[in-house]
Amino acid sequence: MSIDWQRVLQETLGDLTSFVSKLIYIIIILAAARLILNILSRGTKSAMVRAENMDDKMRAKEIITAMTLLRSACRYLIYFAAICLIINQLGFSSAFSNIVTAAGVGALVVSLGAQSIIGDIVAGAFIMFEHQYGVGDFVKLNEYEGTVTSLALRCTYLKRFSGEKIIVPNGSIKTVINYSTDYNMASVDVPVSYEDDIDRVTDILREIAQAYADEHRDVCLGDPTVASINSFDDSSMKVTVMQKTLPRQYFGVQRDLRTLFKKRFDQEGISIPYPQMDVHTKS
Repeated sequence: MSIDWQRVLQETLGDLTSFVSKLIYIIIILAAARLILNILSRGTKSAMVRAENMDDKMRAKEIITAMTLLRSACRYLIYFAAICLIINQLGFSSAFSNIVTAAGVGALVVSLGAQSIIGDIVAGAFIMFEHQYGVGDFVKLNEYEGTVTSLALRCTYLKRFSGEKIIVPNGSIKTVINYSTDYNMASVDVPVSYEDDIDRVTDILREIAQAYADEHRDVCLGDPTVASINSFDDSSMKVTVMQKTLPRQYFGVQRDLRTLFKKRFDQEGISIPYPQMDVHTKS
């Protein structure tokens, strides 16, 4: 039996040509997807840079948040379109369609976890449209606290003061506390001994807090409030000093006031009480 080498060569060349053409097509698809993603990334980044220089910080935050969501949504769409084109080019589209039909669309959706994905995406859309928080806000999502570094369709990315990165699925968020609202309240509880003159102590605290507020009008809003006696504890009375501040500035204000109070108390001979225990023995 003779072999038709010419026919074999033609078929081999035909298969090789088909393979190469498909490979080139796939490379073009991936290159085009990458190019579009790069253009999108540069465009959104440019918009965010311009927003950071805006005088209206609230509007700037909305633009930055919208750009991060847009970039996330377009990335998913581009990846999905590229995968569909590649599957079609490889000739798997009919086989994939048969698998989906045989397994059932509903079962496939559940098996791939699409329900939770859709829930995350819907939650992300509501977070943006309701302006619950945006990029740069300091928030508490459920039990996690941190600064929002990115808001995507599926997840919110937080960064703690200590540097850890936290990824919170949008669909799992039940409680949102946004500390970056119109203002925050710095609150410092000062323990005062029962032996000290409460009027003298509150006058000193008010003097220090007022001087600090006058010196730091860039972060302090209005004048401080000093509650004469907020509570009676086992070893001390508690006096509370409150100062309204700009968003996210109350941490520093609280630290500064505590330091100033301690230094002034040392100068005035006022001791800060702490729990003590007297032990009596019977002889």
